[in-house]
Amino acid sequence: MFTRRTVITYEKLERSFYRLAEAEPVTAECDACGCTVNWLTPPQATAITGLSLREIFRRIETDQLHFSETSAGLLFICPNSLSSYQHSRGV
Repeated sequence: MFTRRTVITYEKLERSFYRLAEAEPVTAECDACGCTVNWLTPPQATAITGLSLREIFRRIETDQLHFSETSAGLLFICPNSLSSYQHSRGV
C-alpha cells in the first residue's frame, strides 16, 4: 500500500525601506580619503548598498569602510568607501 504525501514549500520576501534624508546632511572631510563628503548613517548605507546592517558594521570593524564617530556616539560612513558595494537593483 502506498501513502500519498503532499509537501508545500513557500518563499517569503521581505523588504526594508529607509528614508535617506531624515535630517540635515553632515558634511565634513573624510580623513581616510581626504575628500569632503556628505556622511551617511548606517541605515542609509544599508539602503544604498543592499548590505545588511550587520554586514555594514562588520566592514567598519575590519576597516573596509571609512567612518567617523562623534563624541555623542553617532556613527557616520563615508559614501566614497561604499562605491564598490553599491547595487543596481531598481527598487
